[in-house]
Amino acid sequence: MNTQEKNSIIDPIDPDVKFSFVSELEKRCNDKKRSLGPKLDELIVDNPGLLGVKFEHKGYGEVTAAEFLCCHELSASSRDLLYELISRGSKATLKCYQESIEYYNFIECLLLSGYMPIYFPGQGGKFLDCMMEDHSYLKDDSETIEDILRLLLRLARPGDQYSFGEISEYNIERLKQLPELKAGVTHKKGGEFDDILRGYLESNA
Repeated sequence: MNTQEKNSIIDPIDPDVKFSFVSELEKRCNDKKRSLGPKLDELIVDNPGLLGVKFEHKGYGEVTAAEFLCCHELSASSRDLLYELISRGSKATLKCYQESIEYYNFIECLLLSGYMPIYFPGQGGKFLDCMMEDHSYLKDDSETIEDILRLLLRLARPGDQYSFGEISEYNIERLKQLPELKAGVTHKKGGEFDDILRGYLESNA
């Protein structure tokens, strides 16, 4: 079993190890580093449960590493570090999407974990419809919305370039866990997202 496959196994982790991990992650984020670096890599290899365990953070409460990066600064550095964690097996959560819905490139990155919420508590609708409300410009930005649709429809291929980096074979496998898009289930039938999706499918038929 490799590191990426162990993310669901939450081993008892020494509190000092957890503190060292989250402190180093926050430091690299604050220093605008765009890769995990050897120290974090080594900690993850030795303690794969770090990818899913909750940490107590003085600013954000109990969060996973992925949730922390979606709460903290929402910079290009946070996005790239998030991509690296997800590519090692970290899983997105509802909190991740709630904290970063205003940033489409974070949404793209979170989709790679294989999880997308259907309902979006607090906004009274389905996530994909709320996403379009928060990103009304997407309907006029064909390149960006097509990048998101390619992930949602599992049309992305290894080597495709996104803002956070290159799509890998592992990312492709995780995308298969996303729910199948269906009007009335994953999004509102006749809504803005549904219209864009139908237009995309028709133009690429």
